Amino acid sequence: MKRTALPARRALLAALATLALGVPCCAGAGFAPSSEVEGLRVLAVTADRPYAAAPLGDGVTFEMTYVDAPGEGAGPRPVEVTWLGGCVNPPVGIDEHIGCLPQLLGAAAAFAAGGAAEDGENEETEGAPRLFDRDDMKAEESGEPGRARFKMRLPDDIFEGARPTETGSFEASAYVFFTVCAGTTRVASSPLEAGFPLECVGEDGAVLGADSFVVGYTQVYAFADRRPNANPPITDLTVKRGDSELEKDEEGLPVVQRCARPDEPQQAQGCSPPAAGGADECTTYDIDAVVGDVAEEDVEVAGLGGPPVREAIWVDYYTDGGGFDGARRLVSDTTRGFIADHGTTWTPPSEAGVVSLWAVVHDTRGGSSVFRRKVRVAE
Repeated sequence: MKRTALPARRALLAALATLALGVPCCAGAGFAPSSEVEGLRVLAVTADRPYAAAPLGDGVTFEMTYVDAPGEGAGPRPVEVTWLGGCVNPPVGIDEHIGCLPQLLGAAAAFAAGGAAEDGENEETEGAPRLFDRDDMKAEESGEPGRARFKMRLPDDIFEGARPTETGSFEASAYVFFTVCAGTTRVASSPLEAGFPLECVGEDGAVLGADSFVVGYTQVYAFADRRPNANPPITDLTVKRGDSELEKDEEGLPVVQRCARPDEPQQAQGCSPPAAGGADECTTYDIDAVVGDVAEEDVEVAGLGGPPVREAIWVDYYTDGGGFDGARRLVSDTTRGFIADHGTTWTPPSEAGVVSLWAVVHDTRGGSSVFRRKVRVAE
């Protein structure tokens, strides 16, 4: 990963005004409805402190897991990851990410006169957190959890003007926008048409589409009572055939049998148990994200004087080969509690080679964790 300078700050400052048009593509914690990864995808952006408890000056580090699967035998491409941060407590009453516009413009003005570091990163000062950053990612970093990173310090006065919650504490929030481009990122030549101030172009200068350009945002919260929120950890992602462990190749990868029939969509979205299927000529495998009973109490849901209520936790499964019989599973329910059986069934692809499986675990308060398992599909 290499960090490089952004386009001219004056042009970027002007283009940020188009944020009022809205942000397309993925937004918030749940980025993609499909578990079968094709093209360029962002699986997760994880904050090391989803609830930024004191000390605020330590900042929040965001880690992105993206996958580039262009298909047709092509391997991953180098990509540019651009981060736009610095938005704190946007106005209430409209889509909050659109309300970030004034703060982004104000923070960008601080750097417009030449406040970038020599390596192209924006200097972080006592009164202004870093606003822009870019990571140049190598092709081999595709799919690796948390390889693109961005750190943003929250201001000490973050609770000034913050709104009270139902439990009496004060809540503040901060937003970070991002783009992932399998080309060159630049200020959009026609922001009104692009719907975002930045665009992604290929070597020929043509604007690239959704398979090569992803836009999204994520947010973190801070409460005046300093309540924390830990990310729900994943300790393993197992691949088994019933109760049997799989043989491993020379690289230590589990070996599975390819599915002889053509690939067909297997995954079903939702939190329901997998539907019972009929006989299938292909060997299927049991996939399970190892997540314990880690749900924490959600104070806001319980309310003042109410009985304790724990957050919900679920897991999303993704793959760049084959398909799942159910790609989303509940791990912990607010009423039923921990659900030990939260695995799914995976059918390998018809082509031999190395396939990746990912599990992204989320909680309802913005926490998340990512685990990747590589599997070899035999000839």
